[in-house]
Amino acid sequence: MRGNVLFSFSLHVILLVGLFYFRPGPKRFEGYPTVIPVELVELKPVSFKAPEVRKVAPKLRKPKPQPKKLEGVTVEKPKVVKEEPEQRPQKQPEEPKKSDKGEATVGSKNIRLDAREFPFSYYLALLRSRIQSNWEPPVSSIGGLSLKTVVYFRIRRNGQLSDIAIETRSGDYLFDQASLRAVTLANPLPPLPFDFSEPALGVHFEFEQGR
Repeated sequence: MRGNVLFSFSLHVILLVGLFYFRPGPKRFEGYPTVIPVELVELKPVSFKAPEVRKVAPKLRKPKPQPKKLEGVTVEKPKVVKEEPEQRPQKQPEEPKKSDKGEATVGSKNIRLDAREFPFSYYLALLRSRIQSNWEPPVSSIGGLSLKTVVYFRIRRNGQLSDIAIETRSGDYLFDQASLRAVTLANPLPPLPFDFSEPALGVHFEFEQGR
């Protein structure tokens, strides 16, 4: 224990002696800092001038030389004569045919309508196309005599068909039944045109063969 105390004391003495001998010396004088003289200059405000715009003088159009009037000479402008269109004689509207029921009938080929006016050709074309797509004539009537059947039916506002019946028979039972079947399978049709004010439309549809 005593030896440790002596060793520690001697170590501290050595450190103190080392610090005394190796301490840093005073700083050397390196002289005064260099002084640079500076002269203050007054800055004048700078004014910016916009570049001058060159004015372009407008070009003057030369007046058109007017033709000189010759004495004793007069020039007349040609007169334009309007040709009146030839008036064609207007066709007088045909009076609607009266059907057996006493109602006016209008229509086109193979179709007669119980209406005074029905200016909806697209609906008639659709009606004909729908029925003809279901038309299948019987084999017995092909190549035979000319046959004609008229089927009557009514089209309601919603396109439903009613009162379907054979109005004119052809004399061939199978041909009549095929005509009736083509109309029945077309039910229902599209609704009647909105501008058609009647509650229903009567139709006489003709089926012909052999002509």
